Amino acid sequence: MRKSPILYLLVILCSPSFGMQTPALQLVYYDYAQLAIIKAGDLPAKPAYKSLLKQADQLLSVPAENVTDGDVPPSGDVHDFFAIGKLAFPNPNTADGMPYVRRDGVTNPEADGSRYDLSRYNTTLSRVNQLCLAFYFTGQEKYAQKASELLRIWFLDPKTKMNPNLKNASALPGVYDGMPIGIIFSVALIKTVDHIKLLSLSKSWTQNDDKELKAWFSDYTTWLLESDMGKKEGLADNNHGSWYTAQIMAFSLYSGNLKRARSLVSLARKQIDQQITAVGSMPRELSRQRSLHYSVYGLQAFVTIARCMDHLGEDLWHYKTSDGRGMHLGFAFLSPYLLGKKQWSWTNIEKGKTPEGALDLFRWAAKKYDDPLFKETSKHLELSAPASSISAFLSSDSTGLK
Repeated sequence: MRKSPILYLLVILCSPSFGMQTPALQLVYYDYAQLAIIKAGDLPAKPAYKSLLKQADQLLSVPAENVTDGDVPPSGDVHDFFAIGKLAFPNPNTADGMPYVRRDGVTNPEADGSRYDLSRYNTTLSRVNQLCLAFYFTGQEKYAQKASELLRIWFLDPKTKMNPNLKNASALPGVYDGMPIGIIFSVALIKTVDHIKLLSLSKSWTQNDDKELKAWFSDYTTWLLESDMGKKEGLADNNHGSWYTAQIMAFSLYSGNLKRARSLVSLARKQIDQQITAVGSMPRELSRQRSLHYSVYGLQAFVTIARCMDHLGEDLWHYKTSDGRGMHLGFAFLSPYLLGKKQWSWTNIEKGKTPEGALDLFRWAAKKYDDPLFKETSKHLELSAPASSISAFLSSDSTGLK
């Protein structure tokens, strides 16, 4: 007989070992209690679960990627991450295409080519995430072993590891060796850190691995705070600024530096004031060619910050500026458009496409606010997603709990 998911969760929460594990599983992207409920459900019946395991099995034999492949970066150190910006294109007015120019709205396939590290980096993180989830849900060490291998080669092995900086990220050839906006590439690490915390439950990921990787993230966070590029990114009054804050908070929590994470609380509140209007819109994101995508993406940064602040005993979800502006307004602004009740009237070259991350965004809104509109939006996005969607699977209310 399959055990009750609710009973299973209660056993977990009440067991002495759960209390000892909790500090290592202070997740930001996920809700750990919700993952436990899903794990206790009828997993084999879920198409997304089957898809996850099929993909994870295929990954067991793939060779690891590493940052030392590709072109030598402008710094001259092959361990430095090197990528041109996704919006960087050859100059159409010069014979050699130099200097490169930036164009909003479209991405240059060259940025994901083998000369640069971006594709190798994103591929590695995606594979690690899938393998860690497969390990968590099955308990099979083969997935943890492979995830550990990929992480060690990208971050820890002296021969292949990436240096903890992004000084050659988002390069604009002929103009800049790297730009502060390239720091946005490390946003993906926030989600991967959650998966690494799940991996820490395995035998394959050792205490020494964990110690060394936390040191890497501590060093990277120091670079974010102290480098000129990091300081400039922190001043941005759009999603780049708030994602900068989110990264420092998330990586500081992971590496155990709560003081450093807490030092960003006042900046987070200031960024709410800078970016969210009285109607809940984010003007800097509305000015983009993919305005709906960037409106969702911008609010995701604040959700990530709010989740980090949850672990610090601070509440950004209900924080309001002196004139009443806050995150709730941001969700209220987006909901009617994502539900199809209102037509998006700003420039959007991705018409008819639900922005990536919208479901993840509203699953948190539905949890944190007693607002029927947000619950409706979350459910609508979940039901609209393909049955094989991992995001929908991980957002599902498999027990009937509300």
